[in-house]
Amino acid sequence: MFSKFKLAIDKDIRMSPELWTQLQEFGKIRHLKKNEYLLKAGQVCRHGYFINSGSLIQTFLNQNGKEIVQGFYVDEVYAFLSSVTSYFSEESSDFQIKAIENCEVIEYSKSQLEYLISNFQEFAVLFHKITARSFQYLYMFSAMRLSLNAEEFLLFLYHQHPVYMRRIPDKYIAQFMGVSKEWLSKLKKKIFKNNSLKS
Repeated sequence: MFSKFKLAIDKDIRMSPELWTQLQEFGKIRHLKKNEYLLKAGQVCRHGYFINSGSLIQTFLNQNGKEIVQGFYVDEVYAFLSSVTSYFSEESSDFQIKAIENCEVIEYSKSQLEYLISNFQEFAVLFHKITARSFQYLYMFSAMRLSLNAEEFLLFLYHQHPVYMRRIPDKYIAQFMGVSKEWLSKLKKKIFKNNSLKS
């Protein structure tokens, strides 16, 4: 259950046996079914998660009740997730996190994470790195989406993040890009026809 988590941590820090024991004792395994919400708008995010398997999306619920896709979480790309703004502000989240595949995650409460930060210096370093990467990921994707046209952004995804094109359904990719699923399909055909990508 925890072997993948340990490999991810070992890439960033040298973990003491005491920290690893505590992480296993605190960690709670949760299973989510496809389309089940890990966090809903209006809830306060009081947990952090590691994705053992599966993929999820973060969405924003607009005034009309429509979900706007804001980001993706896939086990083989970036496995740490939380609603960062709600977690730190302790205010109700404007965002939702939904499983788009059956998922298994390891859950830690905010109080558990704060204990680990206070008692293990190496975990404080790890937590800082995870948080910084989360913001970097958010800003990078927002910048690329705003600075590229639809075709350029789709090529960016294919070349830089092909796992998203394999694992994330087209309807969510289209929502993230702000186009219809039909338009995305046409755009993909155009790209392959122009040999921008190998099929």
